Amino acid sequence: MIFDDIFKHKTPIYEKLLDFGFIFKNDQYMYHKKIVDNQFELHVSVFPDGKIQTKVFDLDTGEEYRLHLIEGVSGEFVGKVRTDCLEILHSISNQCFKTKIFKTEYANKIINYAKEKYHSDLEYLWENFPEYAVLRRKDNQKWYAVLMIVEKNKLGLSGNEKIEIIDLREEPQEIMNLVDRKRFFGGYHMNKKSWITLVLDGSIDLQDIYDHINVSYLLAGKKK
Repeated sequence: MIFDDIFKHKTPIYEKLLDFGFIFKNDQYMYHKKIVDNQFELHVSVFPDGKIQTKVFDLDTGEEYRLHLIEGVSGEFVGKVRTDCLEILHSISNQCFKTKIFKTEYANKIINYAKEKYHSDLEYLWENFPEYAVLRRKDNQKWYAVLMIVEKNKLGLSGNEKIEIIDLREEPQEIMNLVDRKRFFGGYHMNKKSWITLVLDGSIDLQDIYDHINVSYLLAGKKK
């Protein structure tokens, strides 16, 4: 549907929904806003599982209006309904939701570790690559980690299913010692002499990954 991409890879922050003006009722968060010069009302519902539902009602008839959802329908009035809806939904998405691309337990523990230890938040820098994100030092803005979702065959593994990986800085000699093309790889899309890729499928102990993150953070702080 037309509005699906607004909340793609997004998860709600429920306290911010309340700050925005949502009310919690009947096991859902609800928000109503008049649009198109008060002729219509947009209803937005956010459910406990994170699903979002939107409806527009004609305030004169009380009936649901759906023409704005049909991509082939155009015209000034329908365009105004869409524009008003998009403006409100983008505001809700930006103010009350956070991006959540990475799903595995490992990836989310790593994200939390970087947040707690280095006060780093994921940055999604590439519109064309929404499944890539970086972590960087705050003092010199250098990256020390890149999290990605890639197809296994991109690493030389069999199969085309997607896996989560992390690129980290590492000493060249250590890279040579670690790379086994099963769990550790030369840096994917990075300089393979100074970056290493770790798969986040549970095959590497989590504490070992934390240790590699710490090394990468230090290396990103070194002056050349």
